Amino acid sequence: MSDGLFEVRCVLVAIACLTSSAVNAQVKYVGGINAGEPLVRIVADPVRGKVYGIADNGDILFMDRATLSVEKKIATGRKLTDIDVSADGSFMTVLDNVTREYWNQPPSTYVLKFDLQSQSQSGITLVQSPLFHMALGRQNRITGVAVNQWVNVYQDDATTGAQLSTTSGGYFGSGSTDWQTLTLVSNPAGTRMFRTDIGISSIEVMAFDTSTDTITGAGARTVGSYTTEPVYINSSGTSLYVGDLRLNPNNLQQTLGIFPENIYAATGNDTLAFGANNVYDPTWGNVLQAMPVHSTQLTMGQFDQYLYAWDGGTNRVQVMEVPEPGGTGLVAAGAAAMCLRRRRRWAGRPGR
Repeated sequence: MSDGLFEVRCVLVAIACLTSSAVNAQVKYVGGINAGEPLVRIVADPVRGKVYGIADNGDILFMDRATLSVEKKIATGRKLTDIDVSADGSFMTVLDNVTREYWNQPPSTYVLKFDLQSQSQSGITLVQSPLFHMALGRQNRITGVAVNQWVNVYQDDATTGAQLSTTSGGYFGSGSTDWQTLTLVSNPAGTRMFRTDIGISSIEVMAFDTSTDTITGAGARTVGSYTTEPVYINSSGTSLYVGDLRLNPNNLQQTLGIFPENIYAATGNDTLAFGANNVYDPTWGNVLQAMPVHSTQLTMGQFDQYLYAWDGGTNRVQVMEVPEPGGTGLVAAGAAAMCLRRRRRWAGRPGR
C-alpha cells in the first residue's frame, strides 16, 4: 500500500470515529421533576443527584434526580431572593431579603443555612448588609450586592453576620427586582466575585477580589446595553460566561469565545456550553446539537454529569444527561495515533 493511500485511509478512519462518537455523545433528556409550583431560582448539588429551588412564596424544595420527585419541601414564608451551594456540596445558603421591595430595602438581611446530607436547616444569620443577591465566598464568607440604583457590593462573616468590607458595585436600577436571572457569581475558590449591571445604558461586567476580607474592584468591561446580561462561571473556574461572551475570569479584557446567543451553563472542562436553544463548542462557538429543553435557567450538577433546566410552562425541573468529557476528541485522537503507529511499522519493513 502506498504511503499516500495509507494516510488517506487513516484520515478516513479518524473522521469516521469522530463522527460516530459525536453522534453518540449527545446531551440527552432524562425526565422532568414536577415542582408543583413556580420556582424563581434553581441550583444543582455539585456532588449528588439533587437539585434545589426557591419559590416566590418562600418555599424551599429538595428534589431528587434518580426518582424525579420532590423529596422535601420547607415552607419558610420568607422573602427569598437567592440560593447557593458550597463547592463541596456540604451545605446550602438561602437569602431572605425581608422586604423584596425596590424602594424599601432593609439595613440587614437573613441568610438561612441548610445541611444537605440531612436536608434540614442548620442555622440562620442576621447579616449586617442589605443583600439582594448573594454568593458563597471563601470559607465562612458571604459576598453579595444591594439593590436600588447605584449600589455597593459586600463581604460578610457567615457566622457572626458582621460586615467585613464594602465597595462600589455598579448599577441595579429601573425599579427592577429581578432575582431570576443569574447576574452575580463567585469562582469555586471564593476568591473572586463577578456581577453585571442591571437596567442601565452601558452594562458592565465587574470583577471583585475577595481573596482577603477587604473586597476590592478587580476590573470591568462593557458587555451590553439595558438588556440584562446573565453571568455563569464553570466548576473549574477557567471560563466566565457573560451573555454571549466567554471571558477569561482573571482578565476580563480577554475574550475566549463568542456565541450567537446567551450562555447559561457550561462544563468545567471547557468542552460544552449551553444556551437556551443549542449546545456549543466553547472554543470555536460552533453548534454541536440542539438543546433537548429550551430554558434560560440552567444549572450544572453532580460533577458536571447532569444539566437541569427550569420549565416555567409546566412547573417542572427538566433533567438532561451530559456526555462524558473527552468522548469525541479522545476517540479520534486514538484512531489517529493507531494509524501513525501502523504507518511507522509499515515504513520500517524491508523494501520501504
